Amino acid sequence: MALSALVLIGLTVSADKSSASFTATTDNPGNSFGSATLSASNDKSAAASLISISNLVPGDTANRTVVISNTGNVGFTYTGSISASASTALWTDTTNGLQVTVKRGATTLYTGALKNLALAASGTVASSGTDTLTFDFSLPSGAGNSMQSLTQDFTITYTATQLAGSAR
Repeated sequence: MALSALVLIGLTVSADKSSASFTATTDNPGNSFGSATLSASNDKSAAASLISISNLVPGDTANRTVVISNTGNVGFTYTGSISASASTALWTDTTNGLQVTVKRGATTLYTGALKNLALAASGTVASSGTDTLTFDFSLPSGAGNSMQSLTQDFTITYTATQLAGSAR
């Protein structure tokens, strides 16, 4: 019995032991992420402000410029494409219909039928930067009587894409 009382006392003493330790914490306060703003505009964004010509005859040409502006806070490149809501022979005839040459400075970016206009990715346009394109529109001198009394509406769309992200 004395032996079992000693074992019981030993268990009680072992069970009452506590383990204490010190702890400390530290913080990284005030962290945040802010995403960039990708925004582009052009100086001919109102309807018919790039070009609107009536009484066009074979052999006529028209030279226009458009300035693409980076109004965001991150650099981008952009592409250009064209669309039409309806099509006439001015659009569908790729030989005698409307033609265009697009240049950036002295570099020709596209030349051919207006309906096939596609501009490959531009160089980088930095935040607050601009890029100027020159459009030379024409109705070929070979355009015949089938081109009379037609109207062709179209829209050129510039699509900006942010530059690739990087390790920071």
